[in-house]
Amino acid sequence: MKKSALLFTTELPRPADLGEELLLIHDEILPRKSKTFKKWMAQFPLRYPVKAGESLKSVQNFPEHITKIVKLCEGASSRRLTVVVAGGGSVGDFGGFVASILKRGVRLVHMPSTWLSAIDSAHGGKTALNVGSAKNQIGTFYPADKIVLSRSLLMAQPDARAFEGFGELLKIALIAGGPLWRDLSKEYEVNATVLWKYLSSAINAKYKVVAKDPEEKSGHRHILNLGHTLGHVLETQYELPHGVAINYGLEFALRFSLHKKIITPAEYEKLMLSPVMGYLLSPVRDELLQTKESVLREFRKQLLSDKKKTSSEVLRFVFLKKPGQCVVREVSVDDILVEVCRQKEDELNG
Repeated sequence: MKKSALLFTTELPRPADLGEELLLIHDEILPRKSKTFKKWMAQFPLRYPVKAGESLKSVQNFPEHITKIVKLCEGASSRRLTVVVAGGGSVGDFGGFVASILKRGVRLVHMPSTWLSAIDSAHGGKTALNVGSAKNQIGTFYPADKIVLSRSLLMAQPDARAFEGFGELLKIALIAGGPLWRDLSKEYEVNATVLWKYLSSAINAKYKVVAKDPEEKSGHRHILNLGHTLGHVLETQYELPHGVAINYGLEFALRFSLHKKIITPAEYEKLMLSPVMGYLLSPVRDELLQTKESVLREFRKQLLSDKKKTSSEVLRFVFLKKPGQCVVREVSVDDILVEVCRQKEDELNG
């Protein structure tokens, strides 16, 4: 799999530097929030605005989208056309999938507009659509030719988006260990300045994992799902932002790792006492781990739709032994639900 070229810029790039014939697929909110983006966007003759969110990735809605896009691009050459995707994770997944199938595949440029997509989803070549409530069931591996990381675009986000991006930054730091974890663990604040500071290191850490398993055939790339098993369930069940759900999923995975004796109590305590981990812990999470029968049934349904399953009711779960060392083990769906109940009981008992 080819490696995408990374371009870190202060301002938005010149369209002429992105390709010859350009189709801009963008989050419809961007020109409303930024006059600079609106002026920049006007330079693209072919534009397709979309509403960000999981409904954009719905396979049921895709035929209508692709029909309009094909008509919009009917005069464009497959050899010269480049799809430029400006938006967050859902827009990137959608736009990447479009580029991978349009005219049997055209050049792709990602320009992430959220910290979450800048740190994680724009990299690694995955595209995805959802089938019903089951996330990312259809997709392709289609790395972007270029990924533009514009400081002005990323810094324009509300403060809340920084917290959402933190989950993926923390995840890759825990996976990578070494200098990235050592430095990030000492941070007392999580804000846009901190995210920009670690952005390049976080991206490089992800590419090191992807390079060993570009199309998820050896299983090594699976460690990138640390915190995602329960995180995706909570995201769907409570309609949480992805990054927030991953924060809760990470905390669950760390506690599960301790219960399974994969991480030692001493290592766990050292990790959890790191200044940056104060942003992971939240009392809101305790309200999400429900043990009502109806909620557990819904959790079970979501877990059974997880694409990481190895059999009908067994999936691969990513545990942490220490920063820089993940352990992947097969666990049953019911084992995860039992752990949800155990952690909930622990919280109630103080």
